[in-house]
Amino acid sequence: MIDVKNLRYRIGAFSLDVSLDVRDGEYFVLLGMTGSGKTLFLESLCGLRTITAGSASINGRAITFAEPRERRIGYVPQDGALFENMNVENNISFSLRVAGALKEVRKSEARRLASLLGIDHLLGRSIRGLSGGEKQRVLLARALASKPEALCLDEPVSALDEYTREGVCRELRKLHADMNLSVIHICHSSTEAKLVADRIGIMHEGRIVQTGTIDEISEKPASLAAAKILRLENVFSGRAYGAGKIDCNGFMITGPAAEGEVLFYIRPWEISILSENDNEINTMRGRIAEIRNDGPIVKVALNAPLPIVMHVGRSEAGRLSLSKGSLIKVGFADRTVHIFNK
Repeated sequence: MIDVKNLRYRIGAFSLDVSLDVRDGEYFVLLGMTGSGKTLFLESLCGLRTITAGSASINGRAITFAEPRERRIGYVPQDGALFENMNVENNISFSLRVAGALKEVRKSEARRLASLLGIDHLLGRSIRGLSGGEKQRVLLARALASKPEALCLDEPVSALDEYTREGVCRELRKLHADMNLSVIHICHSSTEAKLVADRIGIMHEGRIVQTGTIDEISEKPASLAAAKILRLENVFSGRAYGAGKIDCNGFMITGPAAEGEVLFYIRPWEISILSENDNEINTMRGRIAEIRNDGPIVKVALNAPLPIVMHVGRSEAGRLSLSKGSLIKVGFADRTVHIFNK
C-alpha cells in the first residue's frame, strides 16, 4: 500500500500538493495533461526531489525522509536510459551488482525477470539495435531486479507504436498479477489507462481532483479537467435557473437545479433515438453529421440545437439504417445531465 498525505513541492510558480492512497496490490493510473505535475509527483515520491511538507509510506513503512535507494520503489522514468556499454543481462542486474550480489545471483535473477517479460532470448544482446518495446521491457526488468515493494512508471509506453503499446500494457497487467505489487502508472491517454488500471486519478494543476474507476468518473466527472482528460463528449455551457432549467444558446433543457452560469455534461450512452410517438423530457431533432464504428458501439454526431454525440449499439444502428444526413429525433432524461462543480 502506498500512502501519501499532503506531499508538497514547489518549483517557480507551480506548487504540488498531493494526497493519495494506492491499495495493496492495486494498479493505479494517474492521468493528467502535460504540465499537471504527474512527473514531479513521482519524482518526489521516489526521493528525487526534496519535498517541503507532507508524508509518504509504503506498506506502513515511513519513507518521507529516506534516501531513494532505501525506499524500495522500482522507478521507470519516461526518458529512462539503458547502459549501451552493457548487454541486456548486465543492464537488468545492475542494481544487484551495486548492492554487492554474487555473480551467480545476478545472473539467476536477470534470467528470471527476462523470462517473466519475454526477453530471455535477448540476454546476451547489445542494447544497440533493440526495438522500443524491447528496451521498455529491459527497463522494467531492471526496475524489478531490486525487489521493490512498489513500482512507479512514468509514461512507460508513450514512445511505442499502438500495436506494441497494447502488448506491453498486457504484459504490465500480467506482471502486476504475478508479483502483486502496488503500481502507480502515469500517462495522459484514457485509452492506455483502460488497458491497465484498476482505478484512476485525475491530476490538475498539481492536485489530484478525483479518483475512482474509469466508469465511475465517466459517469460523474467532478470537473471539466476530468471530462477533458477522459475525452468525454457533450460538454456545454449555459445559464441555469433554479427550477432545473438550463438555457444553452437559446435551447432550453431540463436538468439538476442550479443557478447562474454552468458547465454541464450529457452522458452520450444515455441519449436515445426516439420514434415520433415517443416522449422524453429533453427532445430535439437533428441530422447525422458523422457516424463511426467504435467496437461494439456506433458513435453518432448530430447537428441539432445541441450538437451532441451519442452512443448507439451496432445492432440498433443497423436496424434503424442510420447514415450520414439522416434526420432523427433523440431524447435524454434530466438525470443524464451532470453539472460540474465550480
